[in-house]
Amino acid sequence: MNRYDPTHELSRLRARPTQEPIKLLGLLIVAPASSSAEYTARLRSLLSEAIEISREADFDEEDVAPDSLPSWFLALTNGHPEGVDDDPVGSEGKGRYLAARDNRPWEAVEWIYTFDPELRSWSWWDATEDDHGNVRIWIDTKGEPRVPMEELWWAVYLAGARNVEPMSLEYAEVWRRQASLPADT
Repeated sequence: MNRYDPTHELSRLRARPTQEPIKLLGLLIVAPASSSAEYTARLRSLLSEAIEISREADFDEEDVAPDSLPSWFLALTNGHPEGVDDDPVGSEGKGRYLAARDNRPWEAVEWIYTFDPELRSWSWWDATEDDHGNVRIWIDTKGEPRVPMEELWWAVYLAGARNVEPMSLEYAEVWRRQASLPADT
């Protein structure tokens, strides 16, 4: 089993990685609308469930149901540009995504298909926090500086991002010196 196996990715979503990373990791710096711990727990829970679904799904032979994704995510991915009243953090993130990215909301059914393991070009590595309260999302892009990952952008914003800096590559040594944010608040 290698680092790109969904089982390893799930373990990294649930706790700090024990594997050694590749030399360069992708880095997204997120200014969250909530606390960094709340934001990270929300994002990790969403991505964990998406990976769980993708492990069991046969993307070629059957419809893939997103029903087990978190209820807050399902409410926000209703295909309409508006947010939902009972989730101001997610609604703000959705509005920011639409303004910053392509102004087209995703539906949950469409979104879950992007987690087909044969198509996805990134995998979760970890989340840490910088001195300014920003969440640093580390992803494994196999060292590639640009990979398709619009589904990750959607998740990052709906989890409650106020702002997300464009992805950059950073040496894994920088990640090693930082403490991981917990999976649960």
